[in-house]
Amino acid sequence: MDRRFSRRTVLLRGLQLPLAGSVLAGLSACDAGGDAGQDAALVCADPGKMTSAQESVRKTLRYTEQSSDSTKTCAGCAFYSGAQGACGSCSIFDGNAVNPAGHCDSWSAAS
Repeated sequence: MDRRFSRRTVLLRGLQLPLAGSVLAGLSACDAGGDAGQDAALVCADPGKMTSAQESVRKTLRYTEQSSDSTKTCAGCAFYSGAQGACGSCSIFDGNAVNPAGHCDSWSAAS
């Protein structure tokens, strides 16, 4: 059987494949957060409410709202105090709010 494709058909198929791939990649990324989604969505360090000194300390210690290592989060740090699931406070940051799922370079395991 001799099948012939027109140039239009080849071009349309060539455009549909990358589009379908990007849609599938986007859909697979929707569930990438897993169970950590609640703490990851929690933003405790609002730069609009901090002084420049407070922002500077957080930048120097590379504070992030979401730790890249699940075993080293603010909730498991010796300097952290507060309930899990809501913003806690950190003595390193003068008792200012931190995300329990966050991390900084001064992290020290709670005893």
